[in-house]
Order: sequence, then C-alpha cells, then structure tokens
Amino acid sequence: MKLPCGHPCVGFCGDPCPPLCRTCDREELTEILFGSEDEDDARFVLLEDCGHTIEAEGLKEWLAQDGGEIGMKQCPRCKKPIYNNRRYYGFLLKAYKDVEAVKKKYFREKKTVRKQDLLLLLQDTTVHLEFVVKLQTLELHVSEKFRHLSDSELNLLQFQAQVIHKANSVLKKAPECTSKLTEKVHFVVNRVFEQKLRISTQMMEEVTCELQRLAVLPAFWSLTKRIFQYNNQILSQIHKKLLMILGPTVKFDTEKEKETINLLKESEKYLGGLGITNDERMQILKAMELKQGHWYKCPNNHIYCITECGGAMIESTCPECGAAIGGESHRLRDDNAVASEMDGAQYAAWSEENNMLNYDMDNFE
Repeated sequence: MKLPCGHPCVGFCGDPCPPLCRTCDREELTEILFGSEDEDDARFVLLEDCGHTIEAEGLKEWLAQDGGEIGMKQCPRCKKPIYNNRRYYGFLLKAYKDVEAVKKKYFREKKTVRKQDLLLLLQDTTVHLEFVVKLQTLELHVSEKFRHLSDSELNLLQFQAQVIHKANSVLKKAPECTSKLTEKVHFVVNRVFEQKLRISTQMMEEVTCELQRLAVLPAFWSLTKRIFQYNNQILSQIHKKLLMILGPTVKFDTEKEKETINLLKESEKYLGGLGITNDERMQILKAMELKQGHWYKCPNNHIYCITECGGAMIESTCPECGAAIGGESHRLRDDNAVASEMDGAQYAAWSEENNMLNYDMDNFE
C-alpha cells in the first residue's frame, strides 16, 4: 500500500497504516528504541491509543515481558496504556484479565458499608448547625436510596460523614481560633461535598492530611504569638522546624503529625504552662519591676521569684506543692530552674553565665 507521499507503507497489510514514511520521515521513524529500527526491512506498528509508531519485533518482545507487575501493557515511548491493537491482541487480553482478577479479589475482600453503621454515623446532633444540615441530608439520602447506591457512592457518603465529624472536632478543640479556622475547615468540607458519585483514594488522603494539619494549627499559632516574647534560640529552632512541617505544600501525614506534636510539647518546656493569660503575666512583671532572671520554678513547674540580686540565698518550700525551692550562696537548687516562660530569661539574674555576659557588655562599651 502506498502512503499519500507515494512511498510504500512500513506497516503490515490489514493493520492501520503508520503515518511515518521510511523516506520522508526517516530520522523520526528510525530513532533507536529497541535497536532494529534502522534496518531496511524493519516493519512498524501504529499504536492507536497514543499515536506512536513502534518497530514490530521490538514491540512484541516488550509486550511479552513479565516483570511480576499487574497492569495494562503500555507504549514503550510514552507509557500510555494500550487498549486497541489487533496484531498483539493476545498480550493485551491477558493483561486485561490479570487486572480484572485483581479487582475482583479486592472487591471480595473489601469491607462493605452497612446501612446501620452508616446511619449511626450520620445521626449526631452535637456538631455545628451547618454540619447538622449536611448530616441530615446524607441520612435522608441513605434512608431512601441505600439499596440503589453503588459501592463507590456508599464509600463517598461514609467518607463525607467522617469528614464532618473530624472538621467539627477541629473547631471544637480551638474555640478561640474558630474565626481563623472556619474558612479553612469549611473549604475542605465543601470540597468533599462537591463529589457526587465517587471520591478518589488520592483525594481522600489529601483531605485527611489537611484536616490533621488544621487540627494542630491553633497550637502553632499560639506558639507563634508567644515566641516573640522570649529570647530563646531553642524556641526559634523549634518554630522554624514547625514552619517547614506545616507548610501547605508538605504532605501532612501521620508521621508529620507525630513530629509536630512532639515539637509543640518540647516548646512547652521553654514556654511553660503558667495558667494565666499573657496580659496577666505582663501586669505581674510590670508590678514587680524586676529585671530578667528573677523568676524561677520548682520541680513541679510552679513559678516563684527571688528579689534583691536575684540569687538564691535560702531554701524554702513551694506554697503550691511543698517542694523545696531556692538555694544557698547564690546557687539555685539542681531540681529548680530559671522560669524562661515568665520573662524570657535564659540565665538567673545572679549566675556565672549572666555575670560573664555583663562583663562582656561592659568591655564592649
């Protein structure tokens, strides 16, 4: 058969003619893929799914390969799946049957969604009003159409209900940040509810990761506000790590969630749990008019202060728990510590480190 250019077809009789000519398109046609493309008697096959022209013998060997992976055969150039090719139909049919066998096994083993379980998940009035309406809509859908819903639709309904409960939990645990979180949380929920018939595994994973990220954002925002009140390098390093982990382009999986929680707990060692608001803390500092380093904490993290020079001269007991506090000869007890969370001090007002720092500053001046 002749091509429009007048030269002979490089394909097989009965097959779709490859569009490339051995004379007019020689450079493109004979580009080496398997090694025999530039032979004068080489024959070629057109892959109709992607439009590539592939040397026949090399393609046959390519399709005959069995690397242990289950999936449709692919074009050796662009890796697009091959569905239509009469010459190598046998290879394609075998691959298709293997894929179908895996699908059947998966669906047999897959846990089915039961109507009672789904209705129980939907019947919850403790969520926010907007979420209640969504749950009621889903409940009505399940009650009336359950028997007619496909597996993919049931899985979607179940995931939508789970997302509502998780989103509601995120907002409930951070009421003071609701205004900040509401827009972000509702965006995620609405994105899930835009799906009508099915939801992809990738999207389910993305939504789950995003809700996990939103759940820890309030604690991170709180740390961000408080960190600037302290001059602490360790806190700054923790904050930088959290900024990287919580970035919107980072996949916030379970491992990232654990790492974030551990870092937030680590930050509390330097911020401390004072049990008072920041305004109350500032009022106390203003009233006491003490320089940095006069505030300490007992072994149980109860805060106290030492006036005068700030150095521990006597031992006493914590009024909160009775633990020993203070020290002797300007030496703080080993089980007590500087309360950096109170005024941001890294060292006691009377300490070798602080004295050395003051000495350096005097010489510098």
